[in-house]
Amino acid sequence: MTGTLKNYQNKSLELIAQSKSIIFDDGQIYVSRFFDTLLSKTSNCRRYNIFTKIFANKNVKKVKGIYLHGGVGRGKSMIMDLFFQNLDIKNKRRLHFHDFMKEVHQRILEKSKVEKDKDSVVLVGQDLAKSAKLLCFDEMEVKDIADAMILSRLFDVMFNEGTILVTTSNQPPDGLYKNGLHRDRILPFIENLKVNTDIIEIPDGNDWRNRSLSGNRMWLYPISKTNYEKIDKIFETLSVGFEIRAESIDIAGRKIFIPKVAASIARIDFNDLCNKPLAASDYIEIALRYKGIILDNIPILNDEIRNETRRFIWLIDALYDKNCFLIASSQTNFTTLYNGQEWEFEFQRTVSRITEMTQL
Repeated sequence: MTGTLKNYQNKSLELIAQSKSIIFDDGQIYVSRFFDTLLSKTSNCRRYNIFTKIFANKNVKKVKGIYLHGGVGRGKSMIMDLFFQNLDIKNKRRLHFHDFMKEVHQRILEKSKVEKDKDSVVLVGQDLAKSAKLLCFDEMEVKDIADAMILSRLFDVMFNEGTILVTTSNQPPDGLYKNGLHRDRILPFIENLKVNTDIIEIPDGNDWRNRSLSGNRMWLYPISKTNYEKIDKIFETLSVGFEIRAESIDIAGRKIFIPKVAASIARIDFNDLCNKPLAASDYIEIALRYKGIILDNIPILNDEIRNETRRFIWLIDALYDKNCFLIASSQTNFTTLYNGQEWEFEFQRTVSRITEMTQL
């Protein structure tokens, strides 16, 4: 199969962004040129199996992927998503790196039960390479020793099978799993990244959300039709050029339904997130998946709804720790949101964190 461009014939990524009312700054324009090159290379492949074992032909040069790193809020995921959405090939996947590793561990476990005499990591790598010739990761970050111990073997197989990797990260490859236990296990993977991807750092600049939301308040109160419409407009601005979809998150067998997701931003009602039997670890999973949360209809919190209040504190802690931003509609300002005693001390920290998170 030929890798073709859905919307890119004779156009650059920058022009596609402009057609969606997304204006790149100089740093993003610089980065987009590398994606244009990759798009050109993939689109010029006459046969899609050029990405597989046809590389045994020494005259065929492997297509290198992209490892894009840089500061928070520079639009790395936005650029990668535009690239992914407009590349019209069948065998492609885009997912959060954290989700990918959870899937890998589950696949390895299942393989080890069925094919006990074979290397399950190698088998999983082969299966993944067959299912996706282009693999896009959001936020590659390695903190778990279990991940570090299998990444080198897994991607040695996948790169040899012709997988093209495009990933974003807040740190360069040499910063992955830095000072981690048995870090030597991951070093071959880092070297493999350097060989099989172009390492690109996006130049410093303004947070793209600042440009998009200049002049907008991020905490709107009271709950009213007018403020709901303002939230609608903010979400529309942030998601311009991206498909708005619903998705369901599976966390340890528990399903969390997110009614609106676009551009790595989730919009959900307070009751759907804080009036459910969720734990602090669940909110960490949510914070790992999204750049920001738009939370609708936050009520005044008190000791009569102590569980909902506690979960809201957990949510804010998780979003803050993962550098997520928060946009919210509430019955009152967050400084007077809690009208109780049980969580009074903890909520002082919550107020401080909301102050930072709503100042894009």
